[in-house]
Amino acid sequence: MMASLRRVANLLIAPAAEWTVIDREEATPIRLALTYVGPLALIPTVAIIVALALVGVQAGGQLHRAPLLDVSISAALFFVLTLGAVFVFALVVDWLSPRFGGTHNYRQAFKVSAYSITAAMVAGMLAMAPALQIFALLGATYSLYLLFLGAPRLMHPPEKSAVNFSIVTTLAAILLALIVGLVAMLAAAPSGNLFPGLPRLSLFDSAAPASRNAPASSNSAGVLSPGAPGIVLGSDLRGAAPQTLAGINRVSVGFERQGVAGQRTIRLEAEYRGGPKHLSLQIVYSPSIAQAIGFGGPATSEYSRETADGYSRRVRIDGAIISSEWDVASKTGSYARLAEDRLYVRVSGGGGVTADEMKAAVELFGRETLAQFAAES
Repeated sequence: MMASLRRVANLLIAPAAEWTVIDREEATPIRLALTYVGPLALIPTVAIIVALALVGVQAGGQLHRAPLLDVSISAALFFVLTLGAVFVFALVVDWLSPRFGGTHNYRQAFKVSAYSITAAMVAGMLAMAPALQIFALLGATYSLYLLFLGAPRLMHPPEKSAVNFSIVTTLAAILLALIVGLVAMLAAAPSGNLFPGLPRLSLFDSAAPASRNAPASSNSAGVLSPGAPGIVLGSDLRGAAPQTLAGINRVSVGFERQGVAGQRTIRLEAEYRGGPKHLSLQIVYSPSIAQAIGFGGPATSEYSRETADGYSRRVRIDGAIISSEWDVASKTGSYARLAEDRLYVRVSGGGGVTADEMKAAVELFGRETLAQFAAES
């Protein structure tokens, strides 16, 4: 274990010298796979499970976590594909080497393949933190550098061919990585959706021709006047999301239908951005939406909690259930309304958007919206 840790540290800090040491070592592919590649590949494998099933992803102003079993299967597949790719890439290196005047030696080629992935695997732990995932790409880039250095040192092509051999080997590694990534995505989530609670939305730019959507009028403040999200008949419900909300332009919108006629669940999501201001609009129409979001019906609890950090409230007003929250430090929050236990409208945002603006945005979607979505269900 300590030897493997030293090998990792040396490859990351002084790769040129470490490749020279590796060149003189005797190691079989199976032994390397079990003692070095396997433990390294476990790092991003565990990170995938933590990131998707435990930490979750933010979408539409809400946190979504993928089912643990589904993510575990996907992570296990990633682990197997990673091990398989190391063996396959070793074959590629061994096949390329004689064509540049190098040796034909699968054991040496396997060492090139096994040790060059070190930086990418170590950086895989950053996948657990969404804000740090960009640095995982830097780890992959450094692994390509390790390969560029190590391939000629272990396969011994003539000096005049060494650089060309390194370039071709590196390009082959990139191509193989793309293929493995594509296979992993298709096999792990053939439906394209690891998150059952997150609708698969088709996103459309707000600059799309206005003729696609129903016209919307706005007042001087830039917030759509009541009734502005007009009835949109037919299959396209994107027009239910106004072009501007709280004075912020729409940048994406999509909707999804599920179920049979008369019992369909319809989801619409839209994003609004303007400078630091941002809003997420979510509209869900479903006979079972109350149970899905955890409240509804006469037994729904009402509460109001206020602290120095903000507030969280749920109240019943004129038959509708209103929930709202606000965080003082981040100046972000949300406002949501469940009407007739069927129509759920939620607006969340921050960056300068006030709680009153979010409330006004939700109140735009009243009986007209309920009738529109009910007609399409």
